[in-house]
Amino acid sequence: MASSLTSKGKAWEYRNSLWILWTLLTLGFLNYVSFFYISRKVKQKKWFRAGIVYSIFFILFALAEGAFTGIFIISWLVSIFHVFKIRTEYLLRLEAMQTSGFENSELNKLKETIAREYGRADTSYTTSNMKAEKRVPIASQEQSVKVESNKVNERTAKKQEIDINTALESEIAEVPGVGSIFASKIVMVRSQENGFKSFEHFIQTLSVKPHLAEKIKSHIVFSEIPPTEHQVKKTEGRIVDF
Repeated sequence: MASSLTSKGKAWEYRNSLWILWTLLTLGFLNYVSFFYISRKVKQKKWFRAGIVYSIFFILFALAEGAFTGIFIISWLVSIFHVFKIRTEYLLRLEAMQTSGFENSELNKLKETIAREYGRADTSYTTSNMKAEKRVPIASQEQSVKVESNKVNERTAKKQEIDINTALESEIAEVPGVGSIFASKIVMVRSQENGFKSFEHFIQTLSVKPHLAEKIKSHIVFSEIPPTEHQVKKTEGRIVDF
């Protein structure tokens, strides 16, 4: 008795050779199915191309109403020889794919693709992750989401608010709607005005348009402006009239 071709045993090899029947039992009418099937199973384009060739012989025979009968029969006999010749290679390739976990790898890639399509940020999302999430109470999940959302909002607010009277030009330029050119103008006017007393003073002095003022209002604050040396002397020199 001949030894098995693979380590899987004869029974496994016979089960995975049933595709040959599409060539043997259909008198050549469906022999190309055998090649399309094994091409898909072990990802071999050369067998897919062979399936196309055999299907062309069938199409010519069907359309020419028997004119290619002789050629069609020859192609069927050739395909029988062909399937038995490639059977060994197919079984070895199939065994290697199953042993290496190639099919599982393909399945995991499909899961990751589906996860991305449905908006999952983590592409390594698996069934085990889904089961773990189901065990977490819904109330705990909602509370966790709220806490994280509050933390993000606090960090964003702290990061975006700047003191317009002390900030550097580069910091002012990062405020939404400002930019480097307007930031340069703000710094220049701030120096001339000895700082901005309030938001109203800021928009009036710089002639800020309403839509831009609304956009940057939540991102800037105004610290108290210390009096200049000139203003202090002027105040001290006043004569108080009783």
